[in-house]
Amino acid sequence: MSVSVFSVLSESESASVAGAATPLVQPRPQSQEQSGPCCPVQGLPWADRQQRHSQIVAALGLDEPGNVPAWEEAAQLAAQFLRMPVAVVTLAEGHTEYIRAAYGLSSLGLGNPLSQQRQLPLERGLSLYILDSDQPLTLADAANNPITAQSEWVETYGIRAYCGVPLTTSQGICVGTLAVMDRQPRGFTGQELAFLAMAARWGMSEYERQWAISGQARPGSTTATFSDGLINAVRLNLVSQLTQDLRSPLTTVMGMASMLSREIYGPLTQKQREYTDIVCQSSKTLMALVDEITDLGLTQTGHLDLVPTSVDIGALGQQVIATLTPLAKKSAQTFTFTLEPDENHWILDQRTVKQILYHLTFGIMQVAGDHSNLCIHACRRGQALSLVLWLANPWLGEGLPAQVIDLFHPPVSRAECLPGLTLSGPKPPAPQEMPGLLLSQHLALRHGGEIRVQEGADSGCRLIVLLPVLDASKTQGEACTS
Repeated sequence: MSVSVFSVLSESESASVAGAATPLVQPRPQSQEQSGPCCPVQGLPWADRQQRHSQIVAALGLDEPGNVPAWEEAAQLAAQFLRMPVAVVTLAEGHTEYIRAAYGLSSLGLGNPLSQQRQLPLERGLSLYILDSDQPLTLADAANNPITAQSEWVETYGIRAYCGVPLTTSQGICVGTLAVMDRQPRGFTGQELAFLAMAARWGMSEYERQWAISGQARPGSTTATFSDGLINAVRLNLVSQLTQDLRSPLTTVMGMASMLSREIYGPLTQKQREYTDIVCQSSKTLMALVDEITDLGLTQTGHLDLVPTSVDIGALGQQVIATLTPLAKKSAQTFTFTLEPDENHWILDQRTVKQILYHLTFGIMQVAGDHSNLCIHACRRGQALSLVLWLANPWLGEGLPAQVIDLFHPPVSRAECLPGLTLSGPKPPAPQEMPGLLLSQHLALRHGGEIRVQEGADSGCRLIVLLPVLDASKTQGEACTS
């Protein structure tokens, strides 16, 4: 995650622009990869931007006073994670900065005006610089800068260290900030800044989601969901970083093992060659899994637009099977992928289709019996790609495990599935224990399709995935909503 940070002008630079009407900030060059959308009103005059902010605030029902519980949770988590005594979520409206969520304000002094009034003039705060640039602001010691030293946070409440990020709506409008503060000077790491930015995004998106569902501001029910979602996002972010970090040591192991196997450092005994081959093969398998995790986006968070492109469904299916074959061998499971003639190429979102196929295949593998053969057939059904999945077991016949059927379809006659998989052995996984299948269902809906169970009189049940063809002439956003 890359996060752009801008710095307030130094004392010598501020002298040359003293008296300027706009906030004194010096943007750093931005990288191509952004952690979030750029504010679409950033190029407008300040008065027009304030008007636009007020319209968005009113449209989201945030113009009414009061705390937002999800933002309270975000502030608390941010303060605890960064080990900061104070955290606030502020909302800019007109010339005033309103504190809509706070943690630790009492540490600035019992009965201090800020904890009672919950507002301060916008030009006297520090969020003005963030709103003006739509970039995070970090200050190791705000008192050392002649501009930020005039802030009410510094002059009145003795704040020294400050780290704030934009609070951005789904339309990309920056309406406020999430910031942490301390009376002692300190620096901030990139990981801390990334966590703060993620907390701000989750807080805003969770409020917008609840607002859209309920039609009125009832964010009080979102606290637990937001907390769990944010913690899961942090875990995914860390897993993503660790996955990327696996590449370097794996590359080193593969290189050294390759040199040993080629006997560059001397001849090997038969047993040494056997062990070297195992190391080489295991390293290649691990590297392939790391590449597959990255390619599938299993550690990514957030919403991604659909990208219509030409997809070779045959090649994509074989790629997924090749990735899962080492795991299937442990249970003596096999795959059969068939394709209707002249139906190779489809205009679809390749990443989404690959994730659906991967998670469905892996999910069915987990509940299939030993020596099962997972069959996948791709064909055309109207203007949609149809993927048909079922199991063929030498002892249980053809069909699907009952727990898979129950997940996508109301309970049916168990004579149509594979009864041997559910009538004996451990308790079948509950739906919440089969996240891959649930994720596939969600991804299919995002693509405008569906996953359902087809009941067969003779051949048992089949899992049908229908994915409509995307319009290649549409933009990414239009494809996502079509």
